[in-house]
Amino acid sequence: MKPSILTILNVGLLVTTLIWVFNDKTDEEQVAETEIAQIQETPEPAPETETGTGEEHGDTIEVKRDRAEHECLALNIYHESRSDNFSGRIAVADVVINRVESSLFPDTICGVVKHAQTRINWKGNEVPIRHSCQFSWYCDGLSDEPLEEDSWEDAQVLADMMMRGGFRGISEGATHYHATYVSPEWVSDRGMVPIGRIGLHKFYRWH
Repeated sequence: MKPSILTILNVGLLVTTLIWVFNDKTDEEQVAETEIAQIQETPEPAPETETGTGEEHGDTIEVKRDRAEHECLALNIYHESRSDNFSGRIAVADVVINRVESSLFPDTICGVVKHAQTRINWKGNEVPIRHSCQFSWYCDGLSDEPLEEDSWEDAQVLADMMMRGGFRGISEGATHYHATYVSPEWVSDRGMVPIGRIGLHKFYRWH
């Protein structure tokens, strides 16, 4: 039995449809493959290195310097006033920054905190003379490592606040202080102006 004309037309239409679908899928696959190839050919960004321009290197040095300054201030807060109240600890830190801003003292926080009479030891290194420092803890012969974790964390937070300008001026420009239970000779020095008591210390401004 010969197929009818209608059957032949239907078969032809089916074949045409299948060819169209096949070609359409092939085009989509080719587009996808092209996109994948483009992604694979795109070079990966170069990894960042520690070297850079002079400006970037300068920024790195500045960051390291700021961290050192922060640690010096935190250590001084810790050793000089960790048992004091909040105002007392802030006032002690304020004195350090007042000295930095004064022409009578070193112009960095670490310079102020480590300000001392020095000598050359047997290794040829310059070291502070024991008990001859502006802040006694720095050259008392004992370890400077903070042992009280909570007090050390508190000192670091306060140091950060002070370096950002917080609570500045609480000591009214004081450049000196001493514990309330002592009476050092320098309080009678010419130009030493008493300011008052904050926490466990008495504060003075030296003109």
